[in-house]
Amino acid sequence: MDPLGWLLVVGGVLALLVVADRVVARLPPRPRRPDDAPGVRPGGGSGMFGELVEILQPSARHLHEEQERQRHDLVLPGDADPPWTVDLDAGTAVVPGAVPHAGHGVRQDGGQDGGQDARQDAGDAGEHAGQDAAPDGGRETVPGSPRGPRELATSAPHLIQLAPGVWVTTSQPWSTTTTVVAGPGGRCLVVDPALTPADLDALAAELAGRGWSVEAGFSTHPHWDHVLWSTRLGDVPRWATPDAVARAARTHAELVAEAGRTAPGHDAALLGRLDPLDGEEVPWSGPRAVVVPHRAHCPGSAAVVIPDAGVLLAGDLLSDQEIPLLDVDSPDPVADHLAALDALEAAAARWAVEVLVPGHGTPTDAAGLAEQLAADRAYLEALRAAVGGTAAGSSVDDVVDDVVDRRLVDPEQRDHHAHQLAALRRRGGVRDPS
Repeated sequence: MDPLGWLLVVGGVLALLVVADRVVARLPPRPRRPDDAPGVRPGGGSGMFGELVEILQPSARHLHEEQERQRHDLVLPGDADPPWTVDLDAGTAVVPGAVPHAGHGVRQDGGQDGGQDARQDAGDAGEHAGQDAAPDGGRETVPGSPRGPRELATSAPHLIQLAPGVWVTTSQPWSTTTTVVAGPGGRCLVVDPALTPADLDALAAELAGRGWSVEAGFSTHPHWDHVLWSTRLGDVPRWATPDAVARAARTHAELVAEAGRTAPGHDAALLGRLDPLDGEEVPWSGPRAVVVPHRAHCPGSAAVVIPDAGVLLAGDLLSDQEIPLLDVDSPDPVADHLAALDALEAAAARWAVEVLVPGHGTPTDAAGLAEQLAADRAYLEALRAAVGGTAAGSSVDDVVDDVVDRRLVDPEQRDHHAHQLAALRRRGGVRDPS
């Protein structure tokens, strides 16, 4: 046979080997037996034949890898996808059903999320209740302040748009919210920036990345976690009610100490350095920010309404995760808190509020706001009844369970509840307006 004939024979044999190898590669893999020799793969052959197949087999290996990739991609919708969508270009996210207790979520555009579909099981309260519970029960460390030392969770602020021009980020512990109201030309108002120095740095970096600059700040009340600031946010007015400014100045050392126990590293010179507000609106160039002062929680407290966006920033009221935390040094703490709820409800009705942002907890919509108002009023009335019905000689432990509230599954909230019961009992109960 001439050389050309031999060349054709060899080429034909090689072609048959390649075809056979492709067929073997497509077959299901043979289960490995205990007596399989290590280093010998099924279908790979051995000796000179194995070496020849190994040379010709890269495409078979690629096919196997491609089959594996496709197999891993075959997951049902929702099996692996996160329960939110993110628009990287716009820097926004849509969070369906983000409200564990109030029953109504808030979309990026501030609208309702479909009612029942947005509801989550009440057991989800454990995300704040169980995971964030303080080893010491969360007892207050300074009179008038409910914020004791807590173990910090890792948090990195990312702003989520809840309504036109209103953005919120949440930090841990206590699901503490920071609100940014965007105005013309990239100027913005920052309300209650929180919580750690790293959180404030991340917030400042995100604002800078968006090309925004802080024109003013606002503090809803003079507790340490609501009077924080950073030089990176700028040297701007930080408005608060006159009573809040006076109290922050008077208790500055305590505020610094409290912050140091939970979130060390804040600039003590900036912490609590507030400017007294003269009027009913925050003075700045952006959307109107109407201040709603009240006497609940602590002296100098106020909520903020952004009428153009239909948003209520409630400070430490109307939380789905925290019970109404009273100013137990007030002459009538329960009445003050009930009056504050009335004031916020009236403001929400006047300005057609569609989005509630609590200082601690989950933002919700108008229906969720109504539910939270009802829940807080129910707690306060039950607290009043429990204190008024306490028999002589009984202990707080005897009546602590007389008040039923879903938020009391959190050991820290239960501790606050017991503390409030004891404080009200010591002062001889509470006044009944009837």
